[in-house]
Amino acid sequence: MEVRSRSFEFISKNYRNYIDLLKNLVSFRSVAAWGTEDLRACAEYIAEVLRERGFSTFLKSAGGAPAVFAEIGKGSRAVLIYNHYDVQPPDPLELWESDPFKLTIKDGLIFGRGVADNKGNIAARIGAIDSLLDYLDDLDLKVKFLIEGEEEIGSPTLNSIVSEMLDWVRADGGIWETGYLRRNGSLSISLGFKGMLYVEVILRGASRDVHSGMAPIVPNPAWRMARLLTKLKTEDGKILVPGFYDDIDPEFVRTAEELIMKMNLEELEEMKEELGLKEFVGGLRGFEALKELHTKPSLNVSGLYAGYTGKGSKTVVPSIAGAKIDIRPVPGQKPEKILENLRRYLSELGFSDAEVVVRSMYPAGYTKPGEAIVRASVEAAREVYGLDPEIIPLSGGSGPIYIFTNIAKVPMTGAGVGYYGSRNHAPNENIRERDFLLGMKHVALTLLKFTQI
Repeated sequence: MEVRSRSFEFISKNYRNYIDLLKNLVSFRSVAAWGTEDLRACAEYIAEVLRERGFSTFLKSAGGAPAVFAEIGKGSRAVLIYNHYDVQPPDPLELWESDPFKLTIKDGLIFGRGVADNKGNIAARIGAIDSLLDYLDDLDLKVKFLIEGEEEIGSPTLNSIVSEMLDWVRADGGIWETGYLRRNGSLSISLGFKGMLYVEVILRGASRDVHSGMAPIVPNPAWRMARLLTKLKTEDGKILVPGFYDDIDPEFVRTAEELIMKMNLEELEEMKEELGLKEFVGGLRGFEALKELHTKPSLNVSGLYAGYTGKGSKTVVPSIAGAKIDIRPVPGQKPEKILENLRRYLSELGFSDAEVVVRSMYPAGYTKPGEAIVRASVEAAREVYGLDPEIIPLSGGSGPIYIFTNIAKVPMTGAGVGYYGSRNHAPNENIRERDFLLGMKHVALTLLKFTQI
């Protein structure tokens, strides 16, 4: 294919330009949780980069960080590429081996906050589109970018932004923010993401912390919180909230189990060993472990607090205890219903005084494996990486993909430059130089194949 060979040649020849682009992106301290001016500055920089390439661009905000909208081409078929320019906080800084906001390359690894999640993919996808710019009209293809700035805090305003721009967002296929190389060198492609219901449960005792000598008579909310948590989930992983497993889409489960049967079980055992675990929750193994991970909703305690947690000792009966809980629904489930069931259950257990604060809430979304954009990405991955990709029906993690798959009706597939050791959200986040190059080629080839299906 002449276009393919020219595209790949362009990518290989201009590879360093996109390393430089990534370097500039990493330099923006665009931490969504900080809410600084760097968010808008990063968005404006991306818009300018795309505008210089001939894209029609604009920024749109719904009270939070702006999202970048950009499109190029006049084709009858459109592909929407979703990314986010915001990143996680770099803490703890003392564990970084280099400045997290200064791109560093060492021994074939590229270090910096956001290189895997998600700025490396922004740079790589711009490189892929650059390699095809001269051929878009012949390919009858239009390419759109939607790059938001609040994904790492649950995309609180993205639904509002997309709702206003629904006609613009609609496309024949889309490429989601990410994809990762597995230990065997194959690309992992997730066809969907779980939803999110992030709540903070707060119990209160006395009006202030008191001397722990009063512990025999002053109620301690930490003990109540401990009892509350044991009522939410058993040790072997069964979630006890009434109705928690209701409404799961049976068609999704059937499709997911067919894909899981083809997944590599060895990777699961390698991950368990790498994490230093004797066993997974409930002794799960093989197919059953993957089914639990990719088809079942989850409930997790992300954080606990009560009393004094600083250095040394301080003897108090705390006045407040809190638990940060993330619940991840799967297709068919409504997070609003799960929240209602949780509140009712806590009241029935005698915790009617518990304050339940909702931090984030959205449903799951997924794409069926037979969609044209999925088939194109699978074929492209097979050629670029030399191995059949691993098709994951639903990621164990969450993302606002439902806005595109459920509302805008855009089938989405995956692609990415990260790998199993990228250390997303952790110190020393990194990608491999080779994966960065191949990730560009994979996106370019996905687009080419999509125009032929």
